[in-house]
Amino acid sequence: MRIIFSGGGTGGHIYPALAIREALLEKVTEGFHAAYIGVSGGMEEKIVTRISELPFLGVRAQGMPRNISLKWFSFPFINFMGVIDALNHLRNFRPDLVVTTGGFVAFPTLAAARILGIPAFIHEQNAAMGVTNRLFAGSAARVFLTYASAAATDEKRIFLTGNPVRKSFLQKGTQSNRFEKKTGEFWLLSVGGSRGALSLNRACIDLVKKWLPENSRVKLLHISGERDYEMVKKETGSACPNYILLPYLHEMKEAFDAADLIVSRAGATILSEVAVCGKPAILVPFPHATDNHQEKNARVLQELGAAKMILDSDLTAEKLALTVEQTMDPKTLEQMSAAMKKSRPDSVEKNIADLIVDALKRT
Repeated sequence: MRIIFSGGGTGGHIYPALAIREALLEKVTEGFHAAYIGVSGGMEEKIVTRISELPFLGVRAQGMPRNISLKWFSFPFINFMGVIDALNHLRNFRPDLVVTTGGFVAFPTLAAARILGIPAFIHEQNAAMGVTNRLFAGSAARVFLTYASAAATDEKRIFLTGNPVRKSFLQKGTQSNRFEKKTGEFWLLSVGGSRGALSLNRACIDLVKKWLPENSRVKLLHISGERDYEMVKKETGSACPNYILLPYLHEMKEAFDAADLIVSRAGATILSEVAVCGKPAILVPFPHATDNHQEKNARVLQELGAAKMILDSDLTAEKLALTVEQTMDPKTLEQMSAAMKKSRPDSVEKNIADLIVDALKRT
């Protein structure tokens, strides 16, 4: 089996592709060959090149501009060149299929696959389907959904599967010793996604200055994202002993293991990881996400009792601190944890791998 994976721009598109690859590696024990198409110099290249046995194939691609700018002139040309790049990669690699997980980099890969008649399998992580996935969902061999609201399922071509997570999140009893948790401590993890979240970072800065010193039992592990790291480091200093600041953490499971409560954006991939680990959450959806999909994701979990939501426009350190204090009750945490675990279907990764292998057998 020869497969091209593609998806990028954020970790939320990249990690599901890697999770599907891991699931297929377990199912297809012999003759499995894969490569990954992504934007040269993009986040996907940084993450994928950590995996020595997964070749990275670079293409040119650009997301659709959100505002009127000169990028509207370069946008068609760059993506046209990206399709040519992808055609060359597909002809050289000769895959049996392509698996894409969204982001603008998936466009040249899916366009090239359609031109060459290569079956395409699309995974949509969010409650509202992204632009690239909407363009190609009608011609895809299979479409896998995390939320039923993204599209109508038919159990022949479009399936509600859930969102796959990496093997490290599925392994039990492998808690890391990276973060030492003392008896009686309450660990609060704040993470704004692979690129960070400025509003969440500013709220955490204010927590460190005002609230955290008065709540010594609380340990705040703050993953700021590389973009804002230096700014946050300068603002917070090093005087607060119950505060840990990191720019990024590839093995996020280590932080999840330590956390009692997670504060994060509401991208589908991190929500799936939170669900697997059964962690209560306070969600602050990114307000400019396509079709407001992050708020839709968050509302699903809020209605299940698995999370609480603060809109980005309402986010302040005071509001966040109050919500944390209201959630710290052990009974509340236990109820939210149970609801969070139930929010995700069983055997997501295996089911997706089975559907892909079965579809190939039928062709």
